[in-house]
Amino acid sequence: MRQVTRSMSNIVVAMDRAMKDMNLEKMTQVMDQFEKQFEDMDVQTEYIESTINTTTALTTPQGEVDDLIGQIAAEHGLELTEELGRIVPAEKTPEVEKTATEEQDVLSQRLARLKQM
Repeated sequence: MRQVTRSMSNIVVAMDRAMKDMNLEKMTQVMDQFEKQFEDMDVQTEYIESTINTTTALTTPQGEVDDLIGQIAAEHGLELTEELGRIVPAEKTPEVEKTATEEQDVLSQRLARLKQM
């Protein structure tokens, strides 16, 4: 990080000099250097993020993950089968089914009225 900071400050100084002289060739060189530095920093950032994600995934205990999945399933009324990858939704309550049927009826009536126009 210190190297990046140092490089950026050198680029700023070089850009100031180029701007004072109004030397377009020098400005172009400095901007190219800035762009290269920025791309290098982007590659380093991606590498660090990838490493952190891999390390985090490897250090999370499986038991904690399973407990969390179970807790979320319980909160949302889902049943976990023995195969953890397959989640089965709990049965719908009659109130939900009734509301959905009423909503469908209202929509059907609106459609019928629109067709009459």
